[in-house]
Amino acid sequence: MNAETEVALDTLHQAILDHIAAAYPALATVSDYPEERRHLPLPACLVELAEMDGVPDLDPGTGQLAVMTRWEARLIIGWRTASAAREIRRLAGALGVTIHQQRWGLPVGPAEVLGMTPDAFEPQLDQFVVWRVDWQQVVHLGESVWTPDGSLVPSEILYSTAPEIGPVHEEAYAPIDEVAP
Repeated sequence: MNAETEVALDTLHQAILDHIAAAYPALATVSDYPEERRHLPLPACLVELAEMDGVPDLDPGTGQLAVMTRWEARLIIGWRTASAAREIRRLAGALGVTIHQQRWGLPVGPAEVLGMTPDAFEPQLDQFVVWRVDWQQVVHLGESVWTPDGSLVPSEILYSTAPEIGPVHEEAYAPIDEVAP
């Protein structure tokens, strides 16, 4: 297991934006959380971290919090774009392929695309054609207890055999170098 799974959310946001901008140089805007959405240079891709849910079953064993992050990328083109209906669907499909299994060069779980759908939720985007690409991926938040200086690496490895295992059978454990051949 890789104990070096720490990643800051700001770093992850920027890696996603950089990857999308590099993959789609024709996008005039690749941003997250813009305050002004009515006068965006088009075409545009707006990325947002929509939610984070704890995932106890995916505890990395590093003292970090495993969360399932859910992301939304809104693709926006002008409604007067030639063949706008086809173009936005083509762009959404292509972005879905780009996001699929993506780790953004960081120690995060692979992206799982959940869907690509029209997005009419935001009234300020009514004059545009908007589709949303949704994905999720596991991220470990916080610092790992397994520090690079080895401060929490065990100095002695002990073993025992079932059923004499666990804290109540501490006296049954022996150093690993005492294993019979």
